[in-house]
Formats: sequence, structure tokens, C-alpha cells
Amino acid sequence: MGTSGEPRPGALRARGVAAAALGAVVLLAGTPACSSGGGDGPREDSPTAAPPTGAPVRDRACEVGLPGGWSDALADGRVPVPEGERAVLTEVGPGAGWSVLQSSGPAPVAGAGPGEGRSVVLREGDAERRVMRLADPVEHQVGSADFDGRWLVFDVVEGRQLESPWTLYAWNATNGRREAVAEAESADDGKSAVPGPFVQAVVRSGRLFWAQGTGGGRSAVYARDLDGGKRRTVYEGVVDTPFAAGGLLVWLRQSESPDGGPETRLAAVSTDTLRQAGLPGPIAALRNVRYVASDGRTWAWAGGDPDRPRLYVWREGWPEPLPLVRGGDAGPVTEPELGGIDQVQVSGEVVTWRTTEAAWALDLRSRSYTRITPRYGYALARDGGLGVAYPEGEAKAADAKDAIQLTRTAALPPLPPCD
Repeated sequence: MGTSGEPRPGALRARGVAAAALGAVVLLAGTPACSSGGGDGPREDSPTAAPPTGAPVRDRACEVGLPGGWSDALADGRVPVPEGERAVLTEVGPGAGWSVLQSSGPAPVAGAGPGEGRSVVLREGDAERRVMRLADPVEHQVGSADFDGRWLVFDVVEGRQLESPWTLYAWNATNGRREAVAEAESADDGKSAVPGPFVQAVVRSGRLFWAQGTGGGRSAVYARDLDGGKRRTVYEGVVDTPFAAGGLLVWLRQSESPDGGPETRLAAVSTDTLRQAGLPGPIAALRNVRYVASDGRTWAWAGGDPDRPRLYVWREGWPEPLPLVRGGDAGPVTEPELGGIDQVQVSGEVVTWRTTEAAWALDLRSRSYTRITPRYGYALARDGGLGVAYPEGEAKAADAKDAIQLTRTAALPPLPPCD
């Protein structure tokens, strides 16, 4: 961990914890249609699932090469990483206006004292502020972060294991003060954390949301107003990491299927009122899906057989979800199969995901997708912003360099359409 050639610090942990939390829940193939009671999955050749007027009518995307307009936009937004340092992209903000990095100085050298350490860095434009230096420059990792213009919240994981303890910190950009606002419950051994969902900070207008294990195989979603508020329980029974979708906080909860077995479905509250909120019909109907993401209008997730997964997308105005990308496809550009689909993210017309080999982006304007990292790496997409991170050369080599690129999705021309 700790390099952009591997999953970002929290990403590997997220997958492991989510899998453990789901327990006996079986991830079923496909996704149900728009009825609340499940049923057949969306048809793979449905001519009725047309996008809004003006967009191409195609229910299956194809792979195209990375065009010059995309590579140029990404290259123009490259974040400088000083010689000898390493950097991990933790989060990117709306329009790529801000980003959070984990920055590490040179590694300790025998007989020469410690290295320069590891820090949490907030970038706004070209300006950088080092918010916190981590106590252990090797074991401690920044897992997640979010920033609302005043409050930066991030979690520090005190190790590289799924059960490593963690602490959430809130940093006030107006006065530079920092405090711990939440921490993992301790397991019986006193050294590890109670298992639970990956801790992903979500901050909206001074209010923090997160989920964590509470013991006995249970987990809960919490909220806290950062300007002097106390922790409040939002929901008990969450089985995966909550995420923001417009004005909603959304998560997977476990329920009972009509045949009496366990299943997961999505639930939501308003980030303003903390009251239960409804979801669009096709989204409320989903069962047993993985890696769900949304910007409030466009929803994407992985479904189907985990060995041959499919990336489904649904947008407001579409009659039903469409399996636009299908793991195992051999596209016209690359011969290898796509492999697994995880770390799904949504930013307007762009949907990103990660496979075992690279990071990818689907352009809904053209219904085509492209590989956006040469090898390995990952992408972060959010509210008109896109961040891409990958290693240049061998990720674990002493002279490895980290490529971190930020751009606005509005600066990306449509990908070429399929022939």
C-alpha cells in the first residue's frame, strides 16, 4: 500500500470489510427491473431504454483508444510530485477544484535517521497546505477524506490490515485547528478495531457522516455537526460504506427476501434533515448489487456474476438500467479481458471503475469507454471533477514516480463513438 500502483490506502480495506460484513449474503446475478418486488433483470437488448433526446441509442458500450483530447486534458492537470517523494491521491473535489493527497518524503535510510515523514496535504488549485503529519511514516495511512470549503475530514488508519484501528480527524480551514471526532471501537484484544464498513468521510455543510462497526457483527451510520455538535445515530444495520448522491446519503442495508433468505437493498436519508428519503424506482428495486455510486442523477453499479461482472447505469429519464460494460468482453483495442469491476464512481457524463489491470472511463455521451491508466492505478470522479493516479514504471521500485492528474470533466471531449 501507499503507492498509486496499488489500490489507494482505503480501497483494498473497503472491499475486504464489505465482503466480511455481507457475511452469508449471496451476490446474485443481474439486477431486478423497476418493480419494488424484484423480478427479471433489465433486458440486455432493450430498444425501449433510450437515453435523453440527442444521445446515441445504444444499450452496450464499446472500447475505444484514449483520444488525444483526453490525454492532453489529463496531462495539463498533472500534480507536481517533488523528486524523491511519493504521493497518493485520496480524494478529488467538485470540478477538481481541490484534492487531498497523502505525501511521503524519502524513505528512512539505515544509519541516516528517519525520512521526512508522511503528511496529509490539501491542495486548492496550485496552493498546498500540510494539514497533519502522521505519527508513523510507514504504517499509518490516510484512508478517505472530504472537504466542504471549511471542514476537511480524513481518517488515519494505524496499520495495513483490515482490522487496523482508525481515527477520524476534522480540520478547520478558517483557524487551522484540528481535532479527533471519531474512532474505531476496540475489539476484545484491545489492539484491533471492531469489524465494520470501510470508514469513508462524507461532509456536507459542516455535517459529517460515516459508518463503523459497533460489535456483535453490527454496524451503524452516524452524523455529527462539526461546529460543536455531538454524534447522532442515523441508522443501525448498514452493511456497506455510505456515499453521497446529490442531497442524499445512501447505503446498503440487509433485509429478508421473499423466499426468506438474506438480501441487500439501498436506503437513504436527506443530508439536510436526516429523515428517511425515497429513491428513484429503478434504484429502490435493486437487490444484491456491488460498488454503487451516484451523483444524484446518474447511478452506476456492478452486478451479475463476479467472474464476469457487468457495469450497469441508470439515469433520470431512462426506463430501466442498462448493462453498458460487460466484464470479460474483448474490445477492439485490447485483447485481454476486462476482469473484475470495482471502485465505481460517477461524475456527470463520466463513469469510472477499476479492474485488476487498469482504470477505465465510460462516456455516456458516446456510449464508449476507454482505458485511462497505462497499467494499474485508479480513478476518482466527482461532481464535474476527475482524478487519475498510476505509477510510472515499476510501482515498488526505489525510483518509481507517481502520476497524479486532475481535470474537469467538462474539459474532456466526447469519446469517439463505436464504428
